[in-house]
Amino acid sequence: MLFADGFTMIPSIRKMREFELALQAKSRYILLSEIHIGNLKCLVDRCHEQNKRVMVNIELIGGFAADRIGLELLKTYFKVDIIISANAMKLNTAKSLGFETVQRFFLMDSRSFDSTLKSMQTAKNDAIEILPGPMAPQFIDIIKKIRKVPMIAGGFINTPAMVEHIHAAGFSAISCSNPALWNLPFTTK
Repeated sequence: MLFADGFTMIPSIRKMREFELALQAKSRYILLSEIHIGNLKCLVDRCHEQNKRVMVNIELIGGFAADRIGLELLKTYFKVDIIISANAMKLNTAKSLGFETVQRFFLMDSRSFDSTLKSMQTAKNDAIEILPGPMAPQFIDIIKKIRKVPMIAGGFINTPAMVEHIHAAGFSAISCSNPALWNLPFTTK
């Protein structure tokens, strides 16, 4: 089960110069964001050498087709552990191939939130990521009534106080591209 060890900060790598810092972070997970298919294998191998589970957002892999064959390659050749996507059909395909999956939702307005709630009712994903992170705590109780899976807050999280607020709200994890926040100590809920 994702995040079974408690609240988790997931380093999200947007700049390759921060990759080594992410490998040294205490998290068991790394989100490889904005990567290219050409460097994915070596990055995944390095993560696995450090006992890190690798997450990728299939919409953010350059040079990659997120069809069934592409997903099979992510599983068998690239050895990715967890797939993130906003597309429920692609996540269902990934799930059928043995991936753990995270469905990503963007809270832009009340219409997008209603659509998110409707989509969650039929989803079979292992976790949910809500963006932007600072808004996510406002909706956690409503979402938990529909789906009881680990929840991640992501995007625009840039202070320790914001991290603590999201943690206190009951999220299982935060995905964050700010290395200064990757090793914060967390209090128990």
